[in-house]
Amino acid sequence: MAAIFIFMLSVLSSGLDLGKANAYTTGHTYPHLKKLYEKMLGNYDKRILPKCTNEPVNVTIQLAPREIVDITEPLEVAKFQLWVRLSWFDCNLVWNKSSYGNISTFTVPNKDIWIPDLTLLEDIDYTANMPNMKLFRAMVSSDGIVHFNFLTVVNIVCQMNLQYYPYDVQKCGFTFMSWVYTSSNLHIQPLSEFGDLTNFSPNQEFIAAEVTAQSFRKDFPCCGGNFSQVIYTLKLKRRPAFFMATIVVPFFIITMISFAGFALPSISGEKITFHTTILLATVVFLLLVQDQFPSTSETFPKIAIYFSFSMILSCMSCVMSSIVMYIYYNDLSGKKMNKWIRKILIEWMGKIMLVNERNLPYSAKNTPEIIPTESNVTQEELRKSRKSRKSLKILEEASHRITQSMNDVQFINGLYREKNRAEHEENLPKLRMQQSQSYDQCEGNSIIEQDLDPSTRRMNDWELLAYTLDRFFTVFYVSMTVLNSLVFLIIMKSHEAAQ
Repeated sequence: MAAIFIFMLSVLSSGLDLGKANAYTTGHTYPHLKKLYEKMLGNYDKRILPKCTNEPVNVTIQLAPREIVDITEPLEVAKFQLWVRLSWFDCNLVWNKSSYGNISTFTVPNKDIWIPDLTLLEDIDYTANMPNMKLFRAMVSSDGIVHFNFLTVVNIVCQMNLQYYPYDVQKCGFTFMSWVYTSSNLHIQPLSEFGDLTNFSPNQEFIAAEVTAQSFRKDFPCCGGNFSQVIYTLKLKRRPAFFMATIVVPFFIITMISFAGFALPSISGEKITFHTTILLATVVFLLLVQDQFPSTSETFPKIAIYFSFSMILSCMSCVMSSIVMYIYYNDLSGKKMNKWIRKILIEWMGKIMLVNERNLPYSAKNTPEIIPTESNVTQEELRKSRKSRKSLKILEEASHRITQSMNDVQFINGLYREKNRAEHEENLPKLRMQQSQSYDQCEGNSIIEQDLDPSTRRMNDWELLAYTLDRFFTVFYVSMTVLNSLVFLIIMKSHEAAQ
């Protein structure tokens, strides 16, 4: 049993050795390759164009973008990793496969055969045009077709069109042509109308939409004729979500915060400061976006127009707040309002803006209640006295004098009560006369208890005009801000849909 097992094992191993020998004798052995190499390249001169007929050498090219390395928009420079695939017919590299062990292809260093002097016109790498091109090998077929594929990283000039930023679409061109051979000697043509994006690495900022190819001839009188060119155009579509969330939305929120500045009461004195702060924030955002744009006036970005218009609105808000503050404190100058201004701006505009006269806060600290026993103050005089904060200042000063006089009376009464009652009775009428004069002065200014009460402090004409204009400016600012944002979004979305 053991002898049978050993016999079968020996037969099987011998069969495997025979199979290896057959594979070795029928494969691409080193002797065949060496013979083919010596035959094809022994007398081959790579300095001569492989043109065996009157027809030009046709070079077929295909571009396969691999990755976006970097895009510098202010400088209009882009860096890409590319796969370039070339093929052409070399009449000096044709052999019979049966004579060389059925070898149909073999690879050679590109320094040993003729390679087209392909040049990328947009390349700005001064060290080498399409660097690393000479590090790759070419594959030659028995029918004379040479395939030369290489990987390279190029820096090219890519003109940026940021008119619809961040919904923009950029187009970067790759122009390939021969630097020496005219179209009568060498013709470059694309493999198809489109490039290859199957191996394109996804980018966080751009989406590679398509790569189109176009072939034409361009005449260069300085260089002895026209030259064949192939232009590949890479279409890049920006992802707008990040830029909308980090630039546009915060900017819109900041501009809408200006609404709170209009809501601040004029008496606070912070309206102009608040709007100035918003203006500075809009300027910072405009400078932030400006650094991302190239210095060109051919295509002005829509987002820059949006920011500029918003900045103008912020400037107008500062001016409008200044107007409101000026009118609000204009009653202190004692000027009377023109009846037509009151009729147009307060009555008519007030109805449109839904403005009603309201109470304003006012506090007179340490002011006693002064109620005259006899008063001839009419309701009209009382209404007029409530129209000016100047009268309120007179009231406060008069009340202070009254309080001081009463305190003096109490002090003197106590002093003379202890020393000399007779002398006190002699001087008391004089003090009471001073107190009576203070009362009379207060009656002349229509002082009643309600004039010193904050709940009865009513708007005068200038304050009412300031409040009406403040309401109008608020509606105007919010309307223009919302309209500006809506127009910007509609333009951006319509352009995105058109792409």
